[in-house]
Amino acid sequence: MLKQKHLWFILIIILAIALSFYFIYNKGKDGDTGETEEGIEEIEEEDIEVKEAPVKIEKGTVVGVKFGKKEWEIEADKISLAEDRKKTIFEKIKKAVIFKDNEPYLNIQLNRCIADMGNKSMELVGEVVIETKEGDILKGDRFYWDSEEETLASLEPVELLVKENKITADWLTSDVELNKLELRGNVKVTFKIH
Repeated sequence: MLKQKHLWFILIIILAIALSFYFIYNKGKDGDTGETEEGIEEIEEEDIEVKEAPVKIEKGTVVGVKFGKKEWEIEADKISLAEDRKKTIFEKIKKAVIFKDNEPYLNIQLNRCIADMGNKSMELVGEVVIETKEGDILKGDRFYWDSEEETLASLEPVELLVKENKITADWLTSDVELNKLELRGNVKVTFKIH
């Protein structure tokens, strides 16, 4: 009789454990909405897609350094890291400068800049006005600064003002001094003769 009571007791415990596992693992499959908080948090974190930049900085200055010397410096009200975390996006730019021999050489006005922090190259976008130390002015809507070659390039129409002379073209590449110019497509040169 004692063995029979133990057998029934063990059977009831096994049945209780089996039913517990059944209800725990089947919870939610039959439309049961009684999820635990951990389950809800886990689902929410997996389903959320972040469309904005992962890192944002309000007001700051970033310096691009090459071989221990300043290559460029940008001061902006909004700085953010792109989704790929390789590029930095500058908006509401207050100051942008490209240096030559560690001295400010090109002052740039623009709406937006996308800098590759790995190779220090930059895409300059939106009503770009570049002024050299000598006062020459280069205008366009989009330029690319190649850090390795130290060249400016644009595949969109540009306008170059040198003293009172004006040059327009559809395409341009130039060195940092704007001395070695390559202009293509509808190139027009206007000289002012005194």
